[in-house]
Amino acid sequence: MINHKKNYQIRIRKGESNMSYDALNNKILEMKDEILASIQQNMRIESVRGEAKPDAPYGEGPKAALTDVLELGKRLGFKTGHADNRMGWIEYGEGEEMVGVLGHVDVVPAGAEGWTYPPFAAEIHDNILWGRGCLDDKGPIIGAVYALKAIRDLQLPIDRRIRVLFGSDEECGCSCADYYVNNGYEMPTIGFTPDGDFPLIFCEKGMSHFIIGGDVKDKGDIEVEYFGGGLALNVVTPKCKLVVKGKLNVTPTEGITVTEEDGKTIVEAVGLSAHGSTPELGVNAAIKLLNAVKENHFGGDFQRYMDFILDKIGTEVHGESLGVHYTDEETGETSLNLGVLHFDDKEMSFTLDIRYPKNAEAEEVDSSVVKHITEAGFVVREKTNAHLLYVPKDSELVTKLMKVFKEETGRDDKPLAIGGGTYAKEFPNMVAFGPCFVEDPAVIHQPNERVEIDKLMQAIQITAAGMYELAVK
Repeated sequence: MINHKKNYQIRIRKGESNMSYDALNNKILEMKDEILASIQQNMRIESVRGEAKPDAPYGEGPKAALTDVLELGKRLGFKTGHADNRMGWIEYGEGEEMVGVLGHVDVVPAGAEGWTYPPFAAEIHDNILWGRGCLDDKGPIIGAVYALKAIRDLQLPIDRRIRVLFGSDEECGCSCADYYVNNGYEMPTIGFTPDGDFPLIFCEKGMSHFIIGGDVKDKGDIEVEYFGGGLALNVVTPKCKLVVKGKLNVTPTEGITVTEEDGKTIVEAVGLSAHGSTPELGVNAAIKLLNAVKENHFGGDFQRYMDFILDKIGTEVHGESLGVHYTDEETGETSLNLGVLHFDDKEMSFTLDIRYPKNAEAEEVDSSVVKHITEAGFVVREKTNAHLLYVPKDSELVTKLMKVFKEETGRDDKPLAIGGGTYAKEFPNMVAFGPCFVEDPAVIHQPNERVEIDKLMQAIQITAAGMYELAVK
């Protein structure tokens, strides 16, 4: 719960404010209804990446969500701008240096099942906000806009400008941030993204993302009309389906259904989705389905496809069979996620999301994966990398934000190293700071994404204090 009465007094030292956070906290709470209404309005926009158009590079939904936040900034009286409808910003203050608060308004697909309330209705029940984007990342980044308003309305003295930045393609590779950086838009001096965990994430693993595929030329002994499943590269495959001509030897079990109709056999599997950085928390439906049918001799390209996935990935979540398993005492071990799969009469493909600790080198990881893929007769259709992020714990950025967290919560949590990747990797001198607490249920990228309103408001209060502290030199 939010503590409205505790008076956090901060002693003056170089680079710190001398104010209590009470004024900011109270100002945020005064705007609670307005903040929630703005968040709900944006959540009702289904901002999943779609077909590119001349003025909407990631589709109509992401552009509509981006425009909605820009219009909010204008209504609140701030300077606004955008990088060709890829990334927008709202800014306040003066000075050569800039604090950046970086988030995103695009979301992963909702999926068809598992929702208690409609995923894009943004309904509130029992003081809980339900729906896609409430935590990842519309709630936190729109909250940051109102945090900026609180700092301005209270006329707090700041030495650095503050710019709230929001992209619209974070979930599909961060190309919006790449565009911002590569086209010469102003870079923050220091900053954070409210798109991770409290108390603070000082290290994010390096990442290699692969789309692997090939042409289907040999239909084999059992003809596969279709095999596929998955929502996104960075989501554990929640459902998978196989359609073959004729009969299959397969027994229905928990999560596996078998239907025969029109001379075809249809096998469907239901797993459990999870974020690609924590595949051990999910159950991959594609692996589940392939294990259920592996006693059948398919022959041809599907046999090769199935054998590779089961032999080199299977239920492994650390990449042992692909030769990419690394462990590090401070930053953990490799994670491996199989995300989206497709096989039909023309082509086949699957995606891999690999995240590795600081003692691994991207070149070594990629080389090992490519070696195994090439030996199996597949090709790399697309590969992207994200570098490891590591910010020293004694830096201005980490010490100030850790102080804010402790003052606002009374907790003495330690900074985190994670496998998840955030926008913090896109800009120098940036870390992830909230909005989730380590004890919260893992609901991001899953059905029933939701947040307790009190916790969301508390996260926005902490964001406001963090923004202010970083703006004081």
